[in-house]
Amino acid sequence: MLAVDVRQSLKDGDTVEVGASRWWKFSADTIKQHGDYLLAFVDGQVCVGAFEIVGSEPDEAEGGKYVFDLRPASRFQWALGKKLPLPPGRNPVRILSGQALREFLDSDPR
Repeated sequence: MLAVDVRQSLKDGDTVEVGASRWWKFSADTIKQHGDYLLAFVDGQVCVGAFEIVGSEPDEAEGGKYVFDLRPASRFQWALGKKLPLPPGRNPVRILSGQALREFLDSDPR
């Protein structure tokens, strides 16, 4: 599962989905291994969007940063407004895997 910081996109007036969908620096291997879902977060690691990735491709005009075709992921709507267990760091792109992913999935109230 991927996570992106959409704070700047929101400041620029984009919607969460538009901000989450474009120009993120991931490797092709990361997309292949973790690119099923994408969570959008803001300050304090608060989730503001949960999406299924239905397509992705690098945008060569943007230095190979990825553009995603997204649709809302109803299975993760419960996470909106909650703090995500993201790995530490200031990077605007993160990968939820291992213990962080397990903690996130275990938080599902179902």
